[in-house]
Amino acid sequence: MSERAGAAVGEEAQAMKRRTVAREAGRTRRRGTARVRGDLGAVWLAVLAVLAAAVCAAAALDAGGQDLLGRQLPDVGQEQAARLFREANGLYAEGSHGAAAEVYEAILAGGFHNADVYYNLANARYMAGDIAQAVLGYERALRLDGSHEDAAANLEFVREQLADRQVRVGGALSDALDRFFRGADAGRLAVLVSFLYFLAVGCAVAGILRGAFQPWLLRAIVVVAILLVLTGGLLGYRIHRTGMIREAVIVAADVPVRTGPGDEFVLEFRLHEGTKIRLREARDDWARVSVEGTDLEGWLPERSVEEI
Repeated sequence: MSERAGAAVGEEAQAMKRRTVAREAGRTRRRGTARVRGDLGAVWLAVLAVLAAAVCAAAALDAGGQDLLGRQLPDVGQEQAARLFREANGLYAEGSHGAAAEVYEAILAGGFHNADVYYNLANARYMAGDIAQAVLGYERALRLDGSHEDAAANLEFVREQLADRQVRVGGALSDALDRFFRGADAGRLAVLVSFLYFLAVGCAVAGILRGAFQPWLLRAIVVVAILLVLTGGLLGYRIHRTGMIREAVIVAADVPVRTGPGDEFVLEFRLHEGTKIRLREARDDWARVSVEGTDLEGWLPERSVEEI
């Protein structure tokens, strides 16, 4: 081969090499662009997860994070309610239990619904001899704050003095489960569910950014998902318990329960003050009720019960 031919071959080889390098550079740029786009998508997914978690957390705090005197109506001042609360506590300490109860009720009528206010009201009503209103106050305190130990203890103490002794289905196990579910505050559960949701999405985003899901990351996602399902189910139970199931307390001394909504129906049994019942139906100023833990069910006048 001549020198001129050899030079031509060399130049052609160099040109081919340059074209190959250019193609590889183009592929690299495209892969880099695709990776950047994928990373940006993961970042936006993470941002949306954070926003969703923040919204859920804010809603949870709004639902469960009440201060000492709870929420207020626009025409009632916080300072006035705090003053009434201190005044009621002073009356209770002096032994004026009836007057203290009236002031606590004025606070509640002003739009402040807080477990401690209901608890103090229940104590005042009990000391004044109104056992039905005491039970109602403790029940309402626990409806707002299921972990209120003092309200739960006093409620059990008062129930021992009722004419109608109620025994839960399932015995000790049922009582333990009821205390567990009752102690699960809806606001705190909502915050925990939001946190677990954000953590699960964060783990998924981490796997996307890494380009592969390592075994430890998969295990973390599974564990967080299980916790999320459990806490979400518990939150759903609390919402159902407090929002869907209507419960009430007998406030009359002695109430006849009949087979239908009227005095002309047959008398089935009688209930007494302080007994907790479940409201099933309302018709013509009568309510169909059932007694938890029994097969007792019937109709009684609506005025003889007060809803929790």
